[in-house]
Amino acid sequence: MNILLVDDEPDVRKSLSNFLTKLGHTVVCATNGIEGLKTFHSQSFNLVITDIRMPGMDGLEILRRIKTVEKSPVDVIVVTGHGDMDNAIKALKYGAYDYLKKPVNIRELAITIERSAEYAALRNNYIRLKKEFKERVELKTQAVLGETEQLRAAYLEEIGLDNLCVYSEAMAQVVKQAEKYSVDRSVPVLIEGESGTGKELVARYIHHYAQGNALNPFVAINCGAISPELFEGELFGHEPGAYTGATSTGRIGKLEAANGGTVLLDEISSMPINLQVKLLRVLEEKKLYRVGGVKEISVDIRFISATNQDLSQAVAKKRFRLDLFYRINTGSIRIPPLRERNEDILPLALRFSKRAFARRGKKFDRFSPAAERFLVSSPWPGNVRQLKNAMDRLALLRSGNQIDVEDLSFIKELIPPNDFTLSANAVLGRDNFDLPEDKLDIENLNRQIIKMALEKNNGNQTRTAQYLAISRRVLQGQLKKMRLV
Repeated sequence: MNILLVDDEPDVRKSLSNFLTKLGHTVVCATNGIEGLKTFHSQSFNLVITDIRMPGMDGLEILRRIKTVEKSPVDVIVVTGHGDMDNAIKALKYGAYDYLKKPVNIRELAITIERSAEYAALRNNYIRLKKEFKERVELKTQAVLGETEQLRAAYLEEIGLDNLCVYSEAMAQVVKQAEKYSVDRSVPVLIEGESGTGKELVARYIHHYAQGNALNPFVAINCGAISPELFEGELFGHEPGAYTGATSTGRIGKLEAANGGTVLLDEISSMPINLQVKLLRVLEEKKLYRVGGVKEISVDIRFISATNQDLSQAVAKKRFRLDLFYRINTGSIRIPPLRERNEDILPLALRFSKRAFARRGKKFDRFSPAAERFLVSSPWPGNVRQLKNAMDRLALLRSGNQIDVEDLSFIKELIPPNDFTLSANAVLGRDNFDLPEDKLDIENLNRQIIKMALEKNNGNQTRTAQYLAISRRVLQGQLKKMRLV
């Protein structure tokens, strides 16, 4: 062992040094505490033996600095005078391995050093094993985390949530709100956002985040895709022969089908006004009647509503009940459009394009700087859905490791430079909105209105024609001219 011996008495230093050397140890001597501490820092030692009472810096201060200040693993044995038990006790509190009384019994010293060496060997072995254990645990943990992440990705893809990506603070807040609302199934949630922002994805996230049983149903109802005549039967079900055209066996409605799970009422602004009061009763009492039924049916449903319309305006125009609006709006989430969170565009474009290219067996690495600037500066009126569809089309049309701005020219066709875009406070149909300064391309405006109306109604031509106050045949004629059918 390399031993540092600190003592201010020359005879003691000489005798102890000779004894330790005969035992096979390497001994370095210091004449006082300051010299001893300096020597300790200059070399590597396995053990320090120090007298307590020395001028200048005493042995207790050496011990304190080694153990409590520097937290060194090196053992320290202190030598104390007869009857100086107070300092011996202090030394043990500071972390001394042991203490010896003067005059030092060399046999006792040899035994103490041997025990110290054994203890040091055990301690070093423990430190080594602890380090190896920690490294193995970290490796296993990383492996398990990797497998867990793969399972999580597969699960999210299976339940349709793999496209719910969070890159911006705005979307982080949306997800945070969704997680908060998911805890209490009794709280109805209203999700507001433009078409294509991912309202159904957020609704599914609320359903699955705190779901105890992943098999509990999630039923999405597009209120804008059901004709008013069939709406009540679709929602509440019907008894046998309840009305003309009803089945002879009866049928449960979608609300019953969602029992124990979640129902998403998408485009809830399109719900017929006469059915809104019945929905309000289900929300408040968790009970319903089938069409033609006399038996009350209890249901346990988490209600989530979604809209791309301003429901307060619908309430003002008497198209939506105020009491229902307040009831479904207990929890509220607004998903900002893509143009309000530009930092999401590039990460989403990269994610969508890599997956789209991989599905077709093509290589894709990156967008050129010019292509990136073009993607970020594009308005994306169709939001995330439009961006995803554009990347799918890109993978169909192009191949190559790098995509340049020329490869994205088809997006310019979808979003013309003279696109008639309106701000939030300049809506077509109101009294005040701005017209272009130079000229108005009425044909292009007509095309844009039809495109936006189609998107607003999720591609349903019947509802789009009703929305535009034209016949379905006229709409189809316009779509043929636009080569959309």
